[in-house]
Amino acid sequence: MKIQERRRKYLVNKPVQFICSGITIYLIIVVIMLVGGITYFITLNTILNQLELENKIINAYELVRNINFLLAKRIGILILLLIILTFYLEIRFLHRIVGPLYRIEKVFNEIIEGKDVEKIKLRKKDFFKSFAETVNKLIDYINKIKKS
Repeated sequence: MKIQERRRKYLVNKPVQFICSGITIYLIIVVIMLVGGITYFITLNTILNQLELENKIINAYELVRNINFLLAKRIGILILLLIILTFYLEIRFLHRIVGPLYRIEKVFNEIIEGKDVEKIKLRKKDFFKSFAETVNKLIDYINKIKKS
C-alpha cells in the first residue's frame, strides 16, 4: 500500500509564488474595478433619471450620498475577502507548479555538485511530469556513466 506524501511547505519558491499571486490579484482587482464602476455608473444614472422624472431632485443628492456610502462599504469588504481567498487559492495552486520546479532545480544543483541523486518523484496533480521524466532519464544516464 502506497502512502501518499503530504505537502509540508506551500511556499517553496517564495519570490515566484508571490509574483504570480500578485499578478493574479492585480488582474482581479482591475476587473472588479471595471465591472464595479460600470455597474455603479449604470445604477446611479438609472436612479437619478427616475428621480428627475418624478421631480424629486432635492432628495436625489442625499439618496446618492447614502448609496455611495453603502456601496463603498460593501464593495470594500467584498474586495478584501476576494483578495484573501484568491491569495490562498493561488498559493495552493501555484504549489503544483513551483514545487516540481523547485525539486528539479535542487536535483540539477546536486548533479553539478557531483552528489548521487535520486529520481524525481512528483505528486499526482503536479505539473511538469514529462520534464521530470526527462530529468530522470538524465539521472539514469549519469548513474550509468559513473558505474562504468
